[in-house]
Order: sequence, then C-alpha cells, then structure tokens
Amino acid sequence: MKVKSFAMPALEAGCIIEYRWREVRVNQSANYVRLEFQRDIPVHRITYFVKPYPFPGMAMSSITMHGNATTFTKAKEGFYSTTRVNVPAIHEESRMPPEDQVKAWMLLYYTMYEKIDPEKYWFDLGKRVYQNTKSLLKVNDDVRQAAASITEGAKTDDEKLERLFNFCRTKIKNISDDASGMTADQRSKLKENKSPADTLKRQSGNAADIDLLFAALATAAGYDARIVLAPNRGDLFFDRAIPNSYFLDPSNIAVRIGDQWKFYNPGFNHVPVGMLRWQEEGTQALVTDPKQPAWTNIPLSPPEKSLIKRTARLRLSEDGTLEGDVEINYSGHFAIDKKEESDDDTANQREEALKDEIKAKMSTAELSGIRIENISDSSRPLVHAYHIRIPGYAQRTGKRLFLQPAVFQRGAAPLFSASVRKYSIYFHYPWSESDEVLIDLPPGYSLDNADAPASFGSSEISEYKPAISVTTDGRSIIYKRQFFFGRGGNILFPVTAYAQLKTYFDQLHKQDSHAITLKQSVAAASSN
Repeated sequence: MKVKSFAMPALEAGCIIEYRWREVRVNQSANYVRLEFQRDIPVHRITYFVKPYPFPGMAMSSITMHGNATTFTKAKEGFYSTTRVNVPAIHEESRMPPEDQVKAWMLLYYTMYEKIDPEKYWFDLGKRVYQNTKSLLKVNDDVRQAAASITEGAKTDDEKLERLFNFCRTKIKNISDDASGMTADQRSKLKENKSPADTLKRQSGNAADIDLLFAALATAAGYDARIVLAPNRGDLFFDRAIPNSYFLDPSNIAVRIGDQWKFYNPGFNHVPVGMLRWQEEGTQALVTDPKQPAWTNIPLSPPEKSLIKRTARLRLSEDGTLEGDVEINYSGHFAIDKKEESDDDTANQREEALKDEIKAKMSTAELSGIRIENISDSSRPLVHAYHIRIPGYAQRTGKRLFLQPAVFQRGAAPLFSASVRKYSIYFHYPWSESDEVLIDLPPGYSLDNADAPASFGSSEISEYKPAISVTTDGRSIIYKRQFFFGRGGNILFPVTAYAQLKTYFDQLHKQDSHAITLKQSVAAASSN
C-alpha cells in the first residue's frame, strides 16, 4: 500500500474539501468479501467494479446489509458495477452495536443455489458438518486411556469435564496463541495433527486441535460431545433468515449432561471452564448431528461471573495527598479481554500500560511496586496491585478537606454524554463491581458531614449500593460500593430507552463523584 501526504494551501475551518480515491485489488477472489458503502466520512458517490470468476455451476451473488438492496449492472470488459450516492457518515456512539450491524455494506460471494429455504439449509448444514468432521473426533486406545487417567477419582460430571478441560488447557501447547513464543516459521515446520491422538501424542496443536481433543476425551469418558456452529455477535447479530454458513463458525464444543448442553472452549487460552467468549454467549448456536441438528441458546454468564473487585488501604495527608496500596481483581470477561490484550507483552510493557491507564484519569498519580499476576492462568482472576500516591487528591479550604471516597471512579467521564442518539444501546456482557476503600484521616480531622451517596436501581436489571462508615476510633472512613448491570440478559436496548439509560448512568456518575467534608478540630488547628 502506497501512501502520499500533502498540505493544502489556505485551508481553514469551514472550507469544503472534495476528494476521491481508487483501489484496485488484482487477482483477489471476491468470494465472501465485504464491500463497504458507509464510512466515517460522508460519501457523495461510491462505485465497485467486480469481474466474476467463471466457477462451474456457481454464480456470483450478494447480500445487502442495512439498507435497500444494491444491484449490479453490466459494465465494460466483463466487469459488473454497483453504485450508491449520498451516503451519510456513520458516527461512533458510546455502547453502540458492532459497526457492521448498523452501517450499509454488501457481502459478495459465489453460490450454486438460487432460492433456499433457511430452515432446510441450516438443517442440512448441521448434518453435513457432522459427517465431514466425524473423523476429527475419532477416539483410539491412547485417548481412552488418557480420559480414564484424567478423570480417575472424579465423582461428578462437572468435575470430570473440568479435569479434561484443564488437561487440554495446561498440558497441550497452543501454537495458535500469540503468547506461545513461537514464530510463524516455527509453526510452519510443525506437522499437521490429523486426529486427537496426534494432538495428544505431540502435546501441541492449534486452537481447533485442542477443542477436538477435548471433545474426543469427553467422548471416551462416556459423554456425547459435538462441534457447535456459533455466530460472533461482536461482529454482527446473527439472523437465521439469511441462509449462509459464512455467519457461523465451528467455534466451540457442546457436551450433553443430562438433558442439557454445556459449552466449552479450551482452545481459547483465557476462557475459564463454564464460560465462552462474550462474542458467543447469548447467541443461538447450531449443534451438529447426523440426523437431527438442533438450535440451542448459549446462555449469558450472569453479572457475578464478570467481576471487578477493587480494594484499597490509603492514608490521607493534611495537604490533600492520598497514598497507599491498591489491589484490583478482574474475573470473567474482564479478565479474558485484558489477558488477551497483554499476554504477549513484556512485564515492562504491562506496567507502563497500567500507569497510562491510571494517569489518564488522575494525571498526578504516581505508581510504584507494581505487581501483575495470573496472566496465563485462566482459572484465577487477573491481579493488578500497586502502591499509589496522588498529590492534591483532596481539596483543602481553610480548616476543611473535601474528599471523594469513590477513589476508583475519580476522573471517570459520564458513560453517555450525547443528548440524542441514533443507534441502539449495546453492552457486551453483564458485569458487576465491588469496591472497598479504607482511608486513614489526617491527625486532628474528623467527618464533618454525615451525608452519603444514595442507593438506587433494583435487583432485576441493575443496582447501585454505596455506603460510608467511620471506624469506632474515628480515625478512618470505610467506603463500600456494589454495582451490577445486565441481569436477566438485559444488554441490548432500543433507542427509545436511551433517555432512561442516560438518566440512570448520569445519576450513577453523580453519586460516584459525591464528596465528603473533613473538618480540622480547633485544638489541631491551634497546634498547627
């Protein structure tokens, strides 16, 4: 890709710039290519030219997403073209659905079908994938012996499957993982695993190999294990009315326990047992079967599964400096995302990223003694611990100090700032927060006012419960904050709910910003 940059003479705010560009993709297949019509800039006119490849028995087809269907017309030299004009820009909004869920685009692909009944298509796909992948789940004596050894002594189904899961996660090297330490050249020289037995013998494999080994071990242990085709709601919301396998991936393994399917993904390193990536939870998935493939719902993990637990033991100085020790534990989807983001970073890079994160909200903060734990252990929360010093945290006026006890929310902006909105409100997953902050007061200071931030919400979708207390000796205050959102799977809201949601989170931000007053005693002031 070649790029040229240049300066425009006499350019001022308010000028209108007209520009155009042309992209040519030579010898690139147009099968399952997304053609963007809508971008982050307004488009006066956009035209795509495509030369269909003459696949025997197949024809080029397209699906237009989020807008009127766009047709192709014959152009010169065997090309076909499609055009749109006056396309408005798409502007990012806080907590909006995936961009491809709201903007206009086209999926280009080849097919041998003209008209397809969606339900029949998915039914046939589920049977076909089962037959095509049956050999990949083959169980031999080595796999049987391994399954028996791993599950020996386990009493419940969940315990047996968790042992198999942990074996695949910890004993098989995942060469797909960017933190594996392997180069692309080293990966290319590895032999391909053609069966679960190969993966078991070599003790290494890609993410798919590890998932298949888990399924084979579960089968050997007497369970019904299947490959599951699931959509990715982090990219696009799945619609069963559009019959195309492009929108589903063989992304995890389902194991039947009693009359229910439970889902596992040992091939993705940071997903703990009992959860999937948030992009797959809360979706409809197709469980493959030789006779009767079935749609099933992958449940959303409740708020308690994705918890941020924050604790701090701090000391406030008379000049307003706040200093002490902090520990933050991330579990569930918080941990998955953060571990995946930093698992291939160096220790120094992780520390610098943490400093930048804290200083973005509190610019005067000074961090030392940083400790980051459990990056590679999916069974334990990610831990960020550090010593922090924040000069000027509390504001001093005469004999009083004004202190925001919600230390972890200091400097956070309101979640929703716009007064109006165009797109739905979309939270990736339910979550919860638990804070406990103990602050030792400066000698001679005591709480001047007894007001505290107010609780609100309900246990149905969300609840906010803060509390402030004083230790019996009056030398310290204890601030506690409990919050959760998304219970009952409530993570997607229509635009009509925006005013109510904005009011709710504005109130949350206001209560988090609540300040208490500390007053210096007359004796202490005289002594000073």
